[in-house]
Amino acid sequence: MKIWHLEKEYDSFIAAITSAREERKAGVRDKVQAIRAEVLEKGEAALMAYARQFDGWTQDYPLKVSRDELERAAATLGKKDEAILKGMIENVTLFHRSQKQRQRTYRRQGLKVVERSVPVERALVYVPGGKASYPSSLVMGAVPARIAGVKEIYATTPAHGGALNPHVAAAALLLNITGVYRIGGAQAIYAFAYGAAGAPRVDMIVGPGNAYVEEAKRDVYGRVGIDMLAGPSELVVLVTEPFPPAILAWDLFSQAEHDEMATVGLFSPSKEELYGVLQAIERLISSNKRRDIVERALSTNGFLVHYTEVEAALAAIDAIAPEHLEVIGDETVAEKIRYSGITYVGPHTCVSMGDYYIGTNHVLPTGGAGRFSSGLSVDRFTKRQVLVKIEGSFFRKYGEDAARLADTEGFYAHGEAIRARKELP
Repeated sequence: MKIWHLEKEYDSFIAAITSAREERKAGVRDKVQAIRAEVLEKGEAALMAYARQFDGWTQDYPLKVSRDELERAAATLGKKDEAILKGMIENVTLFHRSQKQRQRTYRRQGLKVVERSVPVERALVYVPGGKASYPSSLVMGAVPARIAGVKEIYATTPAHGGALNPHVAAAALLLNITGVYRIGGAQAIYAFAYGAAGAPRVDMIVGPGNAYVEEAKRDVYGRVGIDMLAGPSELVVLVTEPFPPAILAWDLFSQAEHDEMATVGLFSPSKEELYGVLQAIERLISSNKRRDIVERALSTNGFLVHYTEVEAALAAIDAIAPEHLEVIGDETVAEKIRYSGITYVGPHTCVSMGDYYIGTNHVLPTGGAGRFSSGLSVDRFTKRQVLVKIEGSFFRKYGEDAARLADTEGFYAHGEAIRARKELP
C-alpha cells in the first residue's frame, strides 16, 4: 500500500483514485454488453451456460427455487442463526419504518395540490453471492420495499453448484419473498429488466453487486428503475488522534474481503501511525480466512494518506465520495463531510456493525456516486404522484398571465387552451 503525502500530492492522489475507478468500469463494459446480447437472444440457455461457467453448475437446475427447496435449505440453519436473522430484520424494520412518506396537501385560495407516494408494483433484490453469501443484502432490500408497499418482491442470487445458501433461504422465508431465483451476475439484471428466460419483468432493481452487476444496472436504467450505482465496496477511515493500529487494520480488512476490486484507505496525521498500520496488516493478514481477496484488494486499490491539515483531508474525502467513512478522534469533523454514502462516528461505530445490526441500510452509493445519490431507503421504491385542482377564482386571477407566458414561448395552442376557459363558471 502506497503512502501519499496529501498536501504535496493532493492532485496526483485524487487523479489516481479517479482513474482507477474509470479503468475498472471500462474493463467490464464490453463484457457486460456481450452478456446482454446472449441473454436477450438465447434466454434460459444463456443463463444456464453462465451458471456452469461462473457458479460451478455441473447440471441444470430450475432457475426459480421452489418453496420446498427453500424450506429444506433453511431447515439446516441452527436456532441461534435464525434468531440473529430475525433480530436483523427487526432492527432494519424499526429504522426504515419512520421513512415512509405521508401524504402532503398544499393549499392556496382556489388551488389544491395533493402529493402522495405510490409504490412500484414489482421489485427485484439482487443478493451477491460470488465471493460470499449475503442474506443481509436481502434484508436491506426487501424490508424498505415492503414498508413502501411493493406488492411483489423477488430475489435472485448466484447459487454455487446449484445449491442455495441456507441463510439466504431462511431470510427469504422470514421476509415472505414472492419468488427466489438462482441467477447471478449481469445476466440476472438483464433477465429481470427484460423479463427474459421466464423471469418476471420488474419495475425496480436494487442491491449491491460486483463491477459487472453495477455496469448492467447502469445499462438498464430507464427501462427499469435502480437504487443507485452500488459496486465493489469502499471504505475510508479518517483518524485525527492515535488509535490502535490492529483495529484499523481489521477495519480495512473488513471491506477489502468483499471483493478484490474493493477500495480501502486510511487518513492519519501521524506517519508513525501509518507505518504501524502497515506492520499490523503484515502481522494479521495471515489469520484472515479470505487472505487472497484481501491481499489483492489492498495491493491494487488500497492507500494510506498522511495529512497535516484536517481540512485538506476533508476536501480529499469529499472528492472521493466513498461508500463508507469512519471518523475516529475529533467527531466534530464528521459534520463537515458532505458526500460519503454513510459516516460512522466514534471508536465503537465500525462499518461492520452498520453492515449488519444497526438498522441503517448498507446498500450505498459507490464509485463517487455519493456526490448525487443516497443509500437505499423506503422512498426509493415509490414515485411521487401529484393531483391538482384549480378553482375558478385561481384561474381568473392567473389564467391570462399563464397564457401570455405561452405566447412568449411561441406555443399558440397552450395560450388558447387557457383562454378558451374564460367563460366557464
